Amino acid sequence: MDEDEAVSRVRGADPAAGAEPDGGRLAALTAERRGDELAARRARPRWAAVAAVAAGALVVGGAGYGIGRATEGPAADTTATAPAGRTAVGESTESMSSADTSFPGGLGGERMTFTAEGLSDAGGTATAWAFDGAGTFTEETAVRVAEVLGVEGEPRLEGGWNVGPVDGSGPTLNVGPDAAVTAHYNDPALYEGLEDVPPAEMPTDDGPAEGGDAAASGDGDAATSVVEPRPAVGAPGPGEEPSAVAPQGTAPDGPAGVLYETLAALGLDPEAAEYVEQESWAGATSVVAHHVVGGMPSGHSWYADVVDGEVLSFSGPLAPVVELGEYDVVSPAEAVERLADPRFGGSEVWSGDVSIMPAPEPDGRSWDDPPPPPPAAGAPLPWAVTDVTITTAEPGLIEHWTDEGGSLLLPAYELSDAEGRTWRVLAVADHELAS
Repeated sequence: MDEDEAVSRVRGADPAAGAEPDGGRLAALTAERRGDELAARRARPRWAAVAAVAAGALVVGGAGYGIGRATEGPAADTTATAPAGRTAVGESTESMSSADTSFPGGLGGERMTFTAEGLSDAGGTATAWAFDGAGTFTEETAVRVAEVLGVEGEPRLEGGWNVGPVDGSGPTLNVGPDAAVTAHYNDPALYEGLEDVPPAEMPTDDGPAEGGDAAASGDGDAATSVVEPRPAVGAPGPGEEPSAVAPQGTAPDGPAGVLYETLAALGLDPEAAEYVEQESWAGATSVVAHHVVGGMPSGHSWYADVVDGEVLSFSGPLAPVVELGEYDVVSPAEAVERLADPRFGGSEVWSGDVSIMPAPEPDGRSWDDPPPPPPAAGAPLPWAVTDVTITTAEPGLIEHWTDEGGSLLLPAYELSDAEGRTWRVLAVADHELAS
């Protein structure tokens, strides 16, 4: 059966194939509906809300997003070649320069203008990298990783290379076809102790739950129970910051050392990581090894849950990273202008690439109050804008996905204000980018 015959059969099966639209009836209904007093409002486009803020906070991932642009003065010349005699990224030729740019309302509705103060106006060069997963996404890789992690079975190509049972009766492994060839391993034995973990007691109106710390509200009428997580072996105590384990050719002690040895057994470079042990649950210690490329975080990490010296869950990239060479980069001052350029989509940087943006109660209003009335007709419309002054610029990396699915780690700037709020934007010069 050829294509024309197949299309004819589909059309023949349409129950409305022989129906004709009743133009007169449609016109009458339209006129009737548009004749009431709300017709003008119906004719206007309506904007739908795209996000809701719950419990006074909004959690946002670290992905970049496009933004509009408005500048004061002429746009920067993006076709000029880099100035001669410039310094590499990170070296400063200090000058007082500023560029006002606007950052129209992004996630959460915040609008910002950015000004660069005291930043260098000299460009430089920096190294670009890429994951090379083409030779890693193979059956041989799945066999080798399964052997290291103790997963039994033959590899199956089903949405990636899979090893192990599909019913959850034993350890399983998936080696994904993404650019970084991310592996996911899980042993159901990890969850056997969950039933032994007592649930946290919820606070009551009479006071905090047993074992919790009460945090009284400003008026003292209510309290919130805070249950502290059980610290991991070797983890920092209450009030202390997690400390990265910096291995020097030998595995660190404890669960971090188990992940270190696992990476080495998988043929990965365990030195190209910074290790952090996190809170324990059900007898497991969670370890994160932040992937480092050229001395900078790549944005990728290896994760493991370790119980009694054994890895019971693991995930992270298997593909090697290759160097793409040196590329011209813009100056820190010009990078601030890029925060408002939709071509580069500057994004805010937060710890662990996750942000909890507080949504404070408006002045004089409680979250329990009803919403305010609309402004009076013809009155100026509320349009709050935050002025941000960028005072420091540090080199970093930003991940860029190609149309073919490749992953590039490109030079970037991390631009911060005096309060430590930071934004990341691509640093590669315009003439190095293929349109």
